Formats: sequence, C-alpha cells, structure tokens
Amino acid sequence: MKGGFVARIKFDSIRDAEIVYKALSVELLNEEAKLYLDRDTLTLMLRGESLRAGVNSWLRLIKVCIDVLR
Repeated sequence: MKGGFVARIKFDSIRDAEIVYKALSVELLNEEAKLYLDRDTLTLMLRGESLRAGVNSWLRLIKVCIDVLR
C-alpha cells in the first residue's frame, strides 16, 4: 500500500479477533480505512491526508477493545 499505513495485530484467540473486528467494523464509514480479519489476525490499512490522526485514532480504538476484553 503506497503512501499508507498497515498494521497487523495478532490476538490470543480467534474469538477475541472476531469481537474486535465486529466492534470496529461499524467505524468503517469512509474509503480511507480498511479492516480485514484472517483467523486470529486483524489487519488495518489506512490512507489519506490526515494519516497520523487516523493511525492514532484507530490504534487507540483497538487498544480500548483489547482493554475491555481483558
């Protein structure tokens, strides 16, 4: 992905990855963010003008989900 950001987050279980994916998929309202689920791994792909803000926001959302799961 040229000019973008990709993060792959591996979870302890497929169930946890699915929960986080379902919780965050409602946030995918624009074309600048993509979220993919492959078993226990969540892949976040971002592009756009305000990339830094997007990365910070999405990583914060993922962290909140992980904290709630714990």
